[in-house]
Amino acid sequence: MLEPRRVAAKSIAYYLAQQLNESVGITVGYQIKNERAISAATRLEIVTEGILTRRLQADPEIADIGLIIFDEFHERSLHTDLSLLLSLEIQQTLREDLKLLVMSATIDTQMLAKYLNTEHIIKCEGRNYPVTIDYVKASRSPLALQVVQALASVMGSVLGDVLVFLPGQRDIERCIKQAKDHFTEQADIQFLALYGALPLKQQTLVLAANIKGIRRVIFSTNIAETSLTIQGISCVIDSGLEKVLVYDPASDMTRLETLYISKASAEQRTGRAGRLQSGSCIRLWTEQQQQGFNDFQKEAVLNNDLSALVLDLAQWGSTQFSEVNWLTVPPKAHFDTAQKTLSALGLLNESQKITALGSKAVKLGLPPRLAAMLLSVTTHISNTATDTDRTIACQLAVLLADRDIFLGSNSVDLAERLLALQAHAKNPQAAYRQYPIKRGVIEPFQMSAKRLAKQISLSTLKSDYTLNQLQTSLAQLLLAAFPDRLAQRRNLGSGRYLLANGRGVYLYEDDALFNSEWLVVADCDAQKKEGRIYTAAAINMAEIESVLGTKFSHQELFDYDKEKQKITGRAITQYGAIRLKTIIIARIPDDKLQQCLLQVLNKTGLTLLNWTAECENWLCRTQWLGAQMASFKQLSKAWLIDNVEQWLVPYLTKVKSIAQLKQLKLAPILINILSWQEQQLLDREAPTHYKTPSQKKIMITYDSIQGPTVAVVLQEMFGEIQSPRIAAGTVPLRFELLSPARRPIQTTSDLENFWNSSYFAVAKDMRGQYPKHRWPEKPLLEKAGKSIKARR
Repeated sequence: MLEPRRVAAKSIAYYLAQQLNESVGITVGYQIKNERAISAATRLEIVTEGILTRRLQADPEIADIGLIIFDEFHERSLHTDLSLLLSLEIQQTLREDLKLLVMSATIDTQMLAKYLNTEHIIKCEGRNYPVTIDYVKASRSPLALQVVQALASVMGSVLGDVLVFLPGQRDIERCIKQAKDHFTEQADIQFLALYGALPLKQQTLVLAANIKGIRRVIFSTNIAETSLTIQGISCVIDSGLEKVLVYDPASDMTRLETLYISKASAEQRTGRAGRLQSGSCIRLWTEQQQQGFNDFQKEAVLNNDLSALVLDLAQWGSTQFSEVNWLTVPPKAHFDTAQKTLSALGLLNESQKITALGSKAVKLGLPPRLAAMLLSVTTHISNTATDTDRTIACQLAVLLADRDIFLGSNSVDLAERLLALQAHAKNPQAAYRQYPIKRGVIEPFQMSAKRLAKQISLSTLKSDYTLNQLQTSLAQLLLAAFPDRLAQRRNLGSGRYLLANGRGVYLYEDDALFNSEWLVVADCDAQKKEGRIYTAAAINMAEIESVLGTKFSHQELFDYDKEKQKITGRAITQYGAIRLKTIIIARIPDDKLQQCLLQVLNKTGLTLLNWTAECENWLCRTQWLGAQMASFKQLSKAWLIDNVEQWLVPYLTKVKSIAQLKQLKLAPILINILSWQEQQLLDREAPTHYKTPSQKKIMITYDSIQGPTVAVVLQEMFGEIQSPRIAAGTVPLRFELLSPARRPIQTTSDLENFWNSSYFAVAKDMRGQYPKHRWPEKPLLEKAGKSIKARR
């Protein structure tokens, strides 16, 4: 039986064993992280998600299992979706007799039945007690104040314990403080917290029956929404909010957002007040807002980092997005980013198939980045890693995989936390006095670290490493896990940093690592602009080079300095978005000049070239003909700039300076872009000049809007009956007919119509203005030539 949460798995196991009058581990057992109570007699084993996934991967036939129950399936974590997918494939291919049972109080039943290809749906109403629901008016007051006001309204009128739903741990802490301040005179009220980071023993105590008779107010995250029954609850106060992880594939990081819950979650939370008796619920939002809530919460597969899921699928043999039998199809970009990350970590190969290292990573039960980090110090990969390195790797992996061991610390420094663990191993009480270590976290931490040590064949965890050993090992380990989160300080005296992945992050001024030049960031908030750093370690350039040096990019960039009329160069060493080093290139070597000129031309365009009117006219002709004839090469200034290496660079072998570049005759080079046949076609169908009947050559202007135009004195056109056509006879030449003073008097693309109509009105007007010039009544019979009348 699969349970999403550890405390729920353990609680249900004890409850069911109690119904059988047995101890846990006989008929009913459980297995959660670092804890197992199972015997040969066990028939029902309650496990958490990751444990089931690893068991299915290790033994796909699962011959000793007849039924898999997916409880509280609506929570839809990545492991829940994956374990159902794997179980369904096992049922369809290896174990037709395997039974699958999916249970939930709020889920899209028809969608799930279709996925499982079944019509067997069992509806069980259970024991539901009536719960009255009250909404409150919209308020801009702080959440803690709204909660305490609602609490004050029910404490005198409602019997039993109160369960308050809040989005996160910080909100719980604020509300408890506000409540204690408000109810100072009432000593018979106990204020308790319940959230995932709370040690398992403390969570269990909150869930236990209230035998002291003191009234309890339990401030909880959505951990208490479904799978846990807290006895004695008669009233629920619901903030309507929850913390949701939102993944950003661009940075491969996740941010935590506070969002409204779904209608289904609201219903689940309300039901907590009616599990054992009738109750009441106060919703800290309006009934109108309720209508805008989503019916169901978004599935984790839509919002989360998919790297662990994709690695598990690769281990299963599914490497293509389209081949996976998704219950809910995730964004393809999230899947692609996960594969890219796993490949960078060496867990997938170029074909996106799992590597030997990837298969080892799956068995560790860690997030892929941390698994890759831990494996980087194993003997089969690193011969230089010591047992101290392996100890630090095990401790660091647990530290990053689980909740923070510090309580209310202003420092994000991981080195300080590892030193605290070392101090605790030597003298626990002294360590508690020196460091803000959370009580109750060390024991499960040590169990997890020992489990990892055993998996990498490390017999004993060391506790005597020096600060220097710690800092060196820590830097290398973090870069193995988070190579994209190397961070460079933006400015001296600043807590703002640039990550190698291009995102910005920041530290508070009172942090111990504030103003460190280099950091490796293990955890941060992936905000759009700048996210807060939660855990990190300082690192120096020597350590960066030793781990990432082979991945540095080196390039030379050249620019044209307009004022100095010279090219300047810079040699740049870069890692991702971080510029590590810049060196000015004082003198550009001859063998680099062509590369330099090419870069400059790509930036400046054609402005540095000897671009003459002849060049401009040629380009206008080619552009115009390309627009008229699809078979002709399509050219433009943009094309010339983009392809400068193709058509210009071969002619730069003797160019040694900008001055020589500007003197280079460009027109012949441009002509050679065209083949001989294309040159002939251009000359024929887009000629440079028009020859008048008087044999005078006049340049044709190729205008993209008005078309090819000839500006000519009208008398030069006597005898030209029709407008000549170009572009394979498809386009008539446009004539701008000029007066003897060379001013336009008529524009036409139809000479024949002009001679037969508007010419006579033009001639009549012109005779008065230019009486000494020819304006004959029969222009087509007149000899073309000068406009002035011949002397008699």
